Amino acid sequence: MPDFFSKLYTTHSFCAHLKVGRREVVYVGAINVGKRIKSIRKRKNLTLQEVSENSGMSATAISAIERNVSSPTVNTLVAIGRALGESLTSLLGENEIEYVVTRAGTRKRLASDMRNVEFQTLAGGVPGRRFHPVLNIIRQETSNGEDFINRPEDDFLFVIEGTLDVEMDGAGTSIRLEKGDSVYLRGSTPYRWRNPSGQEETQLLVVSTS
Repeated sequence: MPDFFSKLYTTHSFCAHLKVGRREVVYVGAINVGKRIKSIRKRKNLTLQEVSENSGMSATAISAIERNVSSPTVNTLVAIGRALGESLTSLLGENEIEYVVTRAGTRKRLASDMRNVEFQTLAGGVPGRRFHPVLNIIRQETSNGEDFINRPEDDFLFVIEGTLDVEMDGAGTSIRLEKGDSVYLRGSTPYRWRNPSGQEETQLLVVSTS
């Protein structure tokens, strides 16, 4: 476990760089870890004794942390998080995350039954995301299928490489996007896409709101 500081002073401001797995995360601001731990415990209907048994810590020690009487070490937070079923980043709070870096070589592939299309998440593991950026690598002569995509959330499509045909259902509109082109689609706008026949691989950035 990275030792970015020995103790978390629960009501003081700080800025810390932490590598969580293969992600680089920067936390800023003031954290009230004790209040957050108690809130999560209550939300999950767990008693102090239950958290104590699953964390290996005494109920008295956990209570002191919740009341901000005691400042927990990183290892202590990890143990409490494990007992609560929460990650360290979750205990620190999503509002304290300033940025998360996803390196090109560490992108995670998203499971899909769509053939000839690879989906890579560009912001995996970010708690409380307000939008979801995904890289679609679409082989030639491939489409999303006969059915139209119809989501309540907005979508933004940006063609990084190649060409993409986008058809809007009901509007009688079909547009061709070339490299560098983009389209913003309001929620509940049915559409489907296709990499035109004979075109090379298309790389498409899709950003969807939560």
